[in-house]
Amino acid sequence: MGQPIEQYLDRNVLVREAEKSVAKGLPKELSWLNWGLLPQVRWVDTGEPVTTCVLQWILAQAVKQKSPEPNAVLRKYCTLFAPRDREALGQFLLESWLSEDTRPIPQEVALERAEASATWTFNHMRANPTWYTNSPDTGKTVEELTARLLPALLRQAAGSAINSKGLLAVVAACAGADAAAPVARYLKEYYGTRAAQGKALIAMLAWIDHPETIQLMLSVGNRFRTKSFQEEALRQAQALAERKNWTLSELADRTIPAAGFDDSGILELNYGGRVFVARVQPSLQIGLFSPEGKTLKALPAPRQSDDAELVKEAKKAFTSAKKSLKGIVDQQTERLYEALCTGREWSFADWNTCLNHHPIVRHLVQRLIWVHIENNQVKASFRPLDDGTLTGHDDNEICLPPTARIRLAHDLLMPGEAGQWGQHMLDYEVNPLFPQLGKHPYVVPPEKADSLSLEDFKGYLIETFSLRSRALKQGYTRGPVEDGGWFSTYEKSFITLGLVAVIEFTGNPVPEENRTAALLSLSFARAGDYWTRSQICLKDVPPILLSECYEDMRLMAGEGAGYAEDWEKKSEY
Repeated sequence: MGQPIEQYLDRNVLVREAEKSVAKGLPKELSWLNWGLLPQVRWVDTGEPVTTCVLQWILAQAVKQKSPEPNAVLRKYCTLFAPRDREALGQFLLESWLSEDTRPIPQEVALERAEASATWTFNHMRANPTWYTNSPDTGKTVEELTARLLPALLRQAAGSAINSKGLLAVVAACAGADAAAPVARYLKEYYGTRAAQGKALIAMLAWIDHPETIQLMLSVGNRFRTKSFQEEALRQAQALAERKNWTLSELADRTIPAAGFDDSGILELNYGGRVFVARVQPSLQIGLFSPEGKTLKALPAPRQSDDAELVKEAKKAFTSAKKSLKGIVDQQTERLYEALCTGREWSFADWNTCLNHHPIVRHLVQRLIWVHIENNQVKASFRPLDDGTLTGHDDNEICLPPTARIRLAHDLLMPGEAGQWGQHMLDYEVNPLFPQLGKHPYVVPPEKADSLSLEDFKGYLIETFSLRSRALKQGYTRGPVEDGGWFSTYEKSFITLGLVAVIEFTGNPVPEENRTAALLSLSFARAGDYWTRSQICLKDVPPILLSECYEDMRLMAGEGAGYAEDWEKKSEY
């Protein structure tokens, strides 16, 4: 209605309501939180402290809601806090919640359990020696077995903080970029044991409006090994894109983090009297320079004339930039390769703004070949230069209108130009970000167009650990574990197309063993629940995607011993 909502959020009323509510007691789900360690939070307009009672009331209300997604009232209240204080509160609450959720069992309990398990194993080995012929535990004493078991038990969580997941809604309304790192570590370590907590953290990420957290969510939705996490991240990403009235691809492009660098790739580090400069180099390393322009290996120690607080902030910003850069490069390289496979198109205006002039990503796009598409025909191929202009392989400048449609080049789009572009890249000493041209692309034969799978490498033998290593390197994750603790697929999701590439082999148990397996087939399915998703005909798979996945399977086959007539016998379990 055009009225500022702040006038309806009467703080005096809020304080009285908070005091009255808190006096009745706080939810038992918050009993673990150390209120004495809460960071100071001030109101943004007056600078006066927000009372602990008000913070307790806000947290209690959020916990009662039992949702990690903040409602509109909570988000509005949190915008009334001073920004730096707000982020500090969010980070404290997140780290406290993660610490409580992973709090280990007491040392004495872990030791007692280790000794009990070691004693049982020792007695069982003595009673059944033939069962343990190849066991690494054979011949060990109870004390040695206890020492082996104890470290894992010392990491075993005493309980769970899932009942207080509503606290994450306050984190979502307050936290900033620093929330991404601890969440990423948690998801990586506990993906197999804490599914509910992982999904809650992903839902929380979708409401922290910062590129670092949004890109982490998109990364989980694209390649994370746990399907339930992938699906939750994708659902949250789509909801966020809708809230912003963007497509999922636009969301990914417009929220690429810059690690603190400005549009020209510079991060100023102010010591007060001196200003040092960090700059993203074409090598994707960070160059550091003194105020006089001399190259430095590290930020120098402060002088007496420098501002101690500014020095502290400068060092923190530089450390954060170094940590963020590699993650941004890895994520965006993965996204660009997916764009190649899926045939993603940009308008030149969007591409130029979001990628070609991004302080970090511009160094990635300069290592790739692009094409101008019109009526499904390639009109020109080009590579962007460091000054933002475009060049052809013959060094002539390419100029495009803002509405021009562009995409990444591939052999299927421009056969015959691989040689010229290869020579161009050699002449200018450009290391391609990933192979695009000259790979002899695969085109499905007409007689196989209606097939649901390709079996060109069926019967090629490979050790399962070699297969796992190659699959993970190429962006595949382990498929679902089926009956008997057995899995038989590696999969790669392409979320923008809603497709999954599936490479099937004869299988391996979980925990995994290094045994001989045989490759079976390559197929594609609609994204969705593993047990109900449907395969699609090869003719309905985008040609470049099919060609690239075929190349993936060819590389996997190349890691093994080759085709064997008796592959069924050699790969049997």
